Amino acid sequence: MAEEKSMAIALIISIIFTGIGILYAGDAVKGVTIFAISVLLNILAMFVNPFLSFINIIVWIAGLYLTYKQVKIANGTA
Repeated sequence: MAEEKSMAIALIISIIFTGIGILYAGDAVKGVTIFAISVLLNILAMFVNPFLSFINIIVWIAGLYLTYKQVKIANGTA
């Protein structure tokens, strides 16, 4: 059996870098995709439209939820 993933570590990583906690939990494609979306929204919010910051907050919250779910799947408790 693979090493059990820490929920606390995954969530702390995702709080700081949206999506990277999912990567830690084992889903590289989903983690990198959410991280890239978050970075893109941050860049667009700085240079194009500040409203995109609000959308990025929604992506951040969704990323935390998906991290929680991915860790449960990785640990076999989902």
